[in-house]
Amino acid sequence: MPKAAGPEKYLAFPLEKIRGVLPELKEADIIFVHHHRSFIRYLLRKIMHSYWDHVALVLFTKDVEKGQYYNQIIEASYPRGIEIHKLEKYLRDPSKYDIAIKRVPNLDAPTRRRVTAFMLMNVDAPYYKASLIGMILAAFSKKFSLAFLAQQRFCSSGFVQKSFYEASNWDEREKFIFRTDHLSPLELEDLTTPADIANSDKTVWVYNKRV
Repeated sequence: MPKAAGPEKYLAFPLEKIRGVLPELKEADIIFVHHHRSFIRYLLRKIMHSYWDHVALVLFTKDVEKGQYYNQIIEASYPRGIEIHKLEKYLRDPSKYDIAIKRVPNLDAPTRRRVTAFMLMNVDAPYYKASLIGMILAAFSKKFSLAFLAQQRFCSSGFVQKSFYEASNWDEREKFIFRTDHLSPLELEDLTTPADIANSDKTVWVYNKRV
């Protein structure tokens, strides 16, 4: 991890030297990831018409006074399932990853904790494996693309959507739905994509805006 050389100095990660130093993060901030040099991720981005192919949530923020030396994220990682990692894994090699950050505005601390608690309860849940042939057809055919998006589970973004939905009070859930087509709760988990969250006006950009 970067070490402070003094009270006003900070050694940036390689990606931060390109995109800028990360802002102060909050629990339940949404991390967007672009994977370079991955054919499967390229297909996903082509299907979704989005720069981003993966999302994660900030689980714990860096707080040296409390002994928390890293920003930690929780994410549905292909093919293993839901796992906890240090955010810095995406900051060390700009040739492999690019990231951005969005935030649900005016989110109180109890709701943030409920969002991350839902993700924690699902640690080790398996990741849904897509058909590679189906992805290839969807990437290069509008007809197959629509069918793929209507059936495929994008688990990283689906779990993020489900976490916000389950954490909110029943009379406020509309504020946390990132798609605009009034899906049922089960459909939200199955069909919400990184592009849906990136384009949602329910969230605001705080770092490296790009859709």
